[in-house]
Amino acid sequence: MNKIKEAIFSSRDPTFHKKIPIIILLLVIGIMIIITQEDETQEPVSNEQEIKDVHPEISLLERQLENKVTSLLKKALGTQKVDVMITLSSGERLIYERNESIQQDSGEEQRDNQQSVSGRKSTTSEVVFGQASLNGDPVLKYIEKPPVSGVLIAAEGSESAGVKKQIIEAVSKALDVSTHRVAVIPYH
Repeated sequence: MNKIKEAIFSSRDPTFHKKIPIIILLLVIGIMIIITQEDETQEPVSNEQEIKDVHPEISLLERQLENKVTSLLKKALGTQKVDVMITLSSGERLIYERNESIQQDSGEEQRDNQQSVSGRKSTTSEVVFGQASLNGDPVLKYIEKPPVSGVLIAAEGSESAGVKKQIIEAVSKALDVSTHRVAVIPYH
């Protein structure tokens, strides 16, 4: 080992200047191996996690709805074994107040027994707090809740056709979603 150290680090060695690029190359390769091993030890992110991270407000709304429906179904069915999964098609939409003005010109002309009616002009603008020239905040009219695209429910006691029908109807009405978008399966 000492002979190797002396051969590499000795300034008396006539091939020392040729060894420097090789040493640097070996160091770079070692660092690259260490970095790639660290990346492999991290947990891979699933597609579902990537989607939820991109739209956190959607996943938050879904979880809130799931918790409400789960709580209600547990009370209604008298069991603690209920799981609900809700899928929303988009996030909330903010609808702002708008001013709309319509101008209509009703001029009539008669030429060779023909009548003509001309023009209608419509303009819209957002209503803002403060002065528009000072970049005021727009006035929020309402928040449009996102539509539910599907619901999956696993519930104890849903083996019965009557109970399954009651669950589907209740969830359909509560979430304003058609019954064919609600699936109920037994909890095992």
